[in-house]
Amino acid sequence: MGRYDQNKRKTNQESLGQVIDRMLRVYRLKSGLTEITLKSDWEKIVGPAVASRTDDILLRGGKLILKLSSAALRQELHYQREDIVRNVNTHLGEDLVKEVLLQ
Repeated sequence: MGRYDQNKRKTNQESLGQVIDRMLRVYRLKSGLTEITLKSDWEKIVGPAVASRTDDILLRGGKLILKLSSAALRQELHYQREDIVRNVNTHLGEDLVKEVLLQ
C-alpha cells in the first residue's frame, strides 16, 4: 500500500542542463553567458580577418552590436549583416540575434 512508485517520480525530473538553463533565465544571466560565448567564438564565426578588426561585441535585446576599428570593414559588413545574423544564430543554436548594428 505505501509502496514507492519510481516511474512516477521520473516524469517530474529534469536534466541538469535543463535546470541550469532555467536558472540562468530566471536570474537573467543567460544573455551575459551568451555574450561571453560569442566573444570567445567570434573568430570561428566570422573568420580571423574580421575578428582581428572587431574591438567589441555586445548583445542587447536581439541586437548584435559590433564595434569595428576599420571604416572599410564596417562598409563591407554592412552588406553582410544578414549572413552574420544567420551564422551567429546557427553557432549559438538559437534564434537570438535579429539585427546587426555596426559602429
